[in-house]
Amino acid sequence: MNVSEPVVVDSTVERDASGELRQEGNRVPDIVTLDARRWVVAWRAGLRDARDPTPTDQGSIRYARSDDGGRTWTKGTLAPATATHRFHYCVFLNDNGVLYALLGRITIAEDRQGDDVDGFPTRLTMKRSTDRGDTWSDFPINVDVPGNTRGVVVAGKPVRHQGVWLVPYWRQGTGASQAGVLRSADLRTWTSGALAVNPPGIGVEEPQIVSDGTTLLMVTRALVRTASPETRDPYYRANAAYSATTTSSDGGLTWAPMTLDPELPNYYVKTFYARAADGRHLAMYNTLAGPFAGSAQSRPDRYREVLHYKVRRPGEPWQPGRLFADGPRLTTGAAKGWDVYPSGDEFAPGKFAIVWEHNQINIKVAVLDLDSELPADLAPGRWTLDPGARLDETGLHLRSATATPVRATAALIAVCDFTVEFRGLVVDDSALDPRTGQGVSLGTKVCNGARRLMLTVQRGGVWTMRKGSTTWERVLSVPAAEATWKVTTDSAGVARLFRDGLDTGVTWIIQDSGEKPGVTHWVAGTPGGNAAQAHISWTRVTPTSPGNDPRA
Repeated sequence: MNVSEPVVVDSTVERDASGELRQEGNRVPDIVTLDARRWVVAWRAGLRDARDPTPTDQGSIRYARSDDGGRTWTKGTLAPATATHRFHYCVFLNDNGVLYALLGRITIAEDRQGDDVDGFPTRLTMKRSTDRGDTWSDFPINVDVPGNTRGVVVAGKPVRHQGVWLVPYWRQGTGASQAGVLRSADLRTWTSGALAVNPPGIGVEEPQIVSDGTTLLMVTRALVRTASPETRDPYYRANAAYSATTTSSDGGLTWAPMTLDPELPNYYVKTFYARAADGRHLAMYNTLAGPFAGSAQSRPDRYREVLHYKVRRPGEPWQPGRLFADGPRLTTGAAKGWDVYPSGDEFAPGKFAIVWEHNQINIKVAVLDLDSELPADLAPGRWTLDPGARLDETGLHLRSATATPVRATAALIAVCDFTVEFRGLVVDDSALDPRTGQGVSLGTKVCNGARRLMLTVQRGGVWTMRKGSTTWERVLSVPAAEATWKVTTDSAGVARLFRDGLDTGVTWIIQDSGEKPGVTHWVAGTPGGNAAQAHISWTRVTPTSPGNDPRA
């Protein structure tokens, strides 16, 4: 198993009479592992001050210690909120067994900017533990960062690089938020390197860094800034979104211009990026996040609910994205079902202790094993047939003489980025109604719990449903003939269509969906009796990888 059974570290929340969260905020946890058994977790206690319920992303910093590899925990307060200060973040630094907590301290009087009490600016402070996280004391530091409206914001792990400690941070830059690193040789005096130049029209936040010997890689969440707030919502509902990345060859003193990386999805929520001891890179990400306008109820389905991860070996392409967490919805309002804000630490070769926040209630911990292999085929080959469907030695036969669909469905045995390939023929073409779905002649649906591919082959061409839409749209016009169709999907939901081994050039973004994982072929006639009939010789669903994508 690639992910162990999660353990709940803490679930202290305040609920109202209906069971909804009363004043909870984002918890954004971090974890450090001293060895395979001694782990320390910290998180922001998001309960807002009852005297002032408006502040967000601030509070006390709570922590917990485990001596048995995360099975049981002892909890305490690392940095309490006071009448004058609250805290925005806590990130751990491990210097050969001496632990440091990097804390973003907020001066409450400075956070009174009209009605927008957002937890900024933050000032970097530190605490130290010389007894493996049992007790903590103040550790005075000097931080050289120009004054700005965000201060110093840290969300990623510190890295030791060429004899210098580096802390990734972001602050308000020139017209947008920008990212860089703080540098220190003694952990007491911190100076800032250069800020990376953002991609055009993009703001970046929450950077993560890894060191590959001489090269430093920085990965950030990205926000499209060229659109107005009114148009940004529909943009994220319909398009793929990516992390911004850059490299430095001088320890963060300078950076190459940032670019958006199509291998690393990011919907404006914190990603976790790390390098294992053997050089493998690990990326964890939500398949759908934000920003979206309006209330929690108006956000798209599956918003921040599904965490995936992917791995890349040195010198090789990224492996397919795989499911990490998709917990139940514990509330119906804000944060329903969230699995978000991951962080991790490698405690043994290829094994990471991962902490994340579930539903703004639970702080969860699980072990992620990077060495777990994916099966070659994701569908077991056993079809469940509706009346009107049959299976023989030549394949599936589907016929619907009414508007009632006739389906053949098979479960998926693993959840990841997928490629579906099938050979099929439209025997009797019906008239597709793009709004109702009646008249599907050779439909194919693949669901992985986070996304859904919708495709139908009609006599005149191929139709699909895009992300953010519920209407069929023609994407390819081709003559009627038996053909082998293949669709590859990547970690950002980008689908690419192939016909008889050739790339058609057609791409689109597939839908976000929590539908049960599986593959379905179906046909559906019309109320007027225009029948639909199809024959599918064979179907194969596999993990998407460079080996089955001709572009690689």
